[in-house]
Amino acid sequence: MIWIFCFLFLSCVCSGTVAQNAHKIPALTLQEYFNVLQPGKTALIYFSQSINSSVKHFLEQLEKCVETLKEYGITVAKVNCITESVPKYCTGESVLKKAYLFRGSLMLIDFPTDILFDVNAIIAHVLFAVLYNEVTYTSSYGSLQNIENSAKGKNNVIFVYVRAIGIPEHRAVMETAFVYGAKYQFVLTTEDSMLKDISAEDSSNLQGRLWVCHCKMVTVSSQPCRRSELGQPLTTVNIHMYLKLMEDPLVIEASTEPEKISSVYLQLQLPLVLVITQKETYALDKANAEEIAWRLLGSAGVALLSRDRPGGVNIPATANVGIRTAKEGIPIKYFTAQDFEDIIALAKNKLDLEQNREYLEVDEDSTEDFDLDFQDDEVAEAVHRDRKREFGLELVESLTDESFAASVIEKKHVVVLFYTSWDAVSLAFLRSYSEVAREMKGKSIQTCLLTRLTCQQPLLQATVVTLHW
Repeated sequence: MIWIFCFLFLSCVCSGTVAQNAHKIPALTLQEYFNVLQPGKTALIYFSQSINSSVKHFLEQLEKCVETLKEYGITVAKVNCITESVPKYCTGESVLKKAYLFRGSLMLIDFPTDILFDVNAIIAHVLFAVLYNEVTYTSSYGSLQNIENSAKGKNNVIFVYVRAIGIPEHRAVMETAFVYGAKYQFVLTTEDSMLKDISAEDSSNLQGRLWVCHCKMVTVSSQPCRRSELGQPLTTVNIHMYLKLMEDPLVIEASTEPEKISSVYLQLQLPLVLVITQKETYALDKANAEEIAWRLLGSAGVALLSRDRPGGVNIPATANVGIRTAKEGIPIKYFTAQDFEDIIALAKNKLDLEQNREYLEVDEDSTEDFDLDFQDDEVAEAVHRDRKREFGLELVESLTDESFAASVIEKKHVVVLFYTSWDAVSLAFLRSYSEVAREMKGKSIQTCLLTRLTCQQPLLQATVVTLHW
């Protein structure tokens, strides 16, 4: 079904190119001119008096657009002002220098012919004018934020940067907006300064870029809209596919065999990441799966696969992630990944599985926990860099579900650090916490007991913890 839809969508875009020389520009009589300007109809009309080299080039390009614009409900025509004198448009110095876009009898905009220099420019400019209410142009980051604020809880925003109006990238955006304009609010800019506000990446490579601002999911007005970027060139096909992927659930919760899971990603020949979960760790695994899905959005799908499914699932005991490719007959590969970065790399085929076999493939004797220390900031990077160093936690008593209650009751002053082994901030704080314990050793404040309890302990599944001093 996806490919049928793609074919229909692209046939609308490409039909003008396939038969670009078979459709001449209709020459209208005066009466035909008035008939074309029907209520609700859109027409691009050029009024001519004589033909010179620049006009000839423009008409050649306009002729190639006749069928494509017709697919968008826009009629292309010309009027010979020598034989059919149309009041207002066949007089004055503007004749030969402009083409006019009408909706009914209302003239929407006049285009200088020198900006309609080729097929892409003509289609991009005309659709930009027709989609005035669907595509907003902005030149400031503040305006984009205002649009996002207005869209929160209602719909998502598509923000696009193109180098100039009328280039192929601009045309691709306009053709996509024609299809998706009722579903998304499109925002366009040519200001490269906005790239510095919206992205921390190097903006010196001024290629077209597109972000989806996920505002519909925002329920609190103070919460920002999360953004995901199309990491491919701005072509009609790439943009269309990316928006189709946005319609898929962020994380699929699988209730069937992993080989039978259906996903738009698989239909578009992209991999599916299977995050393995079980009843005891479901909430944590789901949160991890969602974070992975955001990182991979547009590159790979993510599904949460439970070991506890009725009938059982044949998953290696120590595996925490699987990769299913779109190719039929290729078995699912299961791995024991150490962190988010391993999973991201696996999904994007950036790891040489043979060279990294020792820590990626499932080891049946391994009992190592699923450690997903997310590395998207400086804290996480520091933890990941130092993860093989010993913490020195001998002075910090480790509590369990059995010893927790006794410790907080028996001791007068007890500090309990609740942490998770997969969270970068938790691990960074735990390192500092152990250093404090060393500083306190042998001092009068040693009567205060420092302890720790990992949140993977079953105790925390059903216990509300308060601070006791």
